[in-house]
Amino acid sequence: MGDDWRVCIAFDDRPRQLKSCQQALIPALGSRLGDQVAVSSSRTQIFLYAPSIGLADEAAQVAREVLARHDVSAPVRTERWNLWEQEWRDADEMSADVAAERQALHEYRQEQERERSVTTGFPAWQVRVELPSHRDVVTLAGYLAAQGWRVRPRRRYLIVGADCEDDAKGLARALSGDGRADADTAFRVGRVSYRYMCVPGGLIG
Repeated sequence: MGDDWRVCIAFDDRPRQLKSCQQALIPALGSRLGDQVAVSSSRTQIFLYAPSIGLADEAAQVAREVLARHDVSAPVRTERWNLWEQEWRDADEMSADVAAERQALHEYRQEQERERSVTTGFPAWQVRVELPSHRDVVTLAGYLAAQGWRVRPRRRYLIVGADCEDDAKGLARALSGDGRADADTAFRVGRVSYRYMCVPGGLIG
């Protein structure tokens, strides 16, 4: 069982209170959570190890109830193991860090896709726009081409090349929200497979 989460209860320098609460906490946890939460302690702390945030939250709630029953005031903190830094971190702080790391990674990937698209001449993503008529296809293709998009018109749809995922999804949102799309217009955003080659004038769909 991977215990990636834990609840830390700190008693400062009150080992007697720790022992009393530990004696009450272990059976309380056992009755509520069974053997899914492991208990350990140091001289002034109790640790409750759990395999998921849900069980950690429930263990924290049990801990607070036991502390209140014994009229003991002690901080109860939920922590998560940080693989990168090899240490326990506050779960709330960790969540913010994870979100920031994911956003930074996403931005890095977008930049890599843009650079690859420019270097190879092949767009990394494409937006397929299905329209009610060929006239609508021609009109929208001319509008997008004038804006600098790489467009390949077909009879009832067109394919627009985009340098990265954000650009593709942004174009689909813009077209669906600026009044140019009606109920019969459909959008499909996808990554371009490099099995596809370019032909004069645009992409192969």
